[in-house]
Amino acid sequence: MALAAYRHVLRSTRIAFQGLASQHTSPRFPLDSGSDIHTHIWILGDVRLLTAARHEARKDFDTNRSLSSSNPEAAAGIAHAEDVARILRQNVVQGEKVSEEGEKYRK
Repeated sequence: MALAAYRHVLRSTRIAFQGLASQHTSPRFPLDSGSDIHTHIWILGDVRLLTAARHEARKDFDTNRSLSSSNPEAAAGIAHAEDVARILRQNVVQGEKVSEEGEKYRK
């Protein structure tokens, strides 16, 4: 149960903190039309924030590693991790500021 919660947190950090694009060139897929080389846009994102979030998750799980599965603190920690994962997936939005005037952003 704890392993699944840890994986959910890691997956949610990846989803929440991806952002800026980078280009990657690879052979074209069979369904693509055009040239034999196809450029894909891969999401790199905020690497520092992603690393910090994953480090914090690891630290919290390592702190509670010695708890037995029957311990109420372990169950509370797992519930907290699942809540964090849900919040990261549903409530964190990253955008790029479009103009210097006002609060206009694009996703």
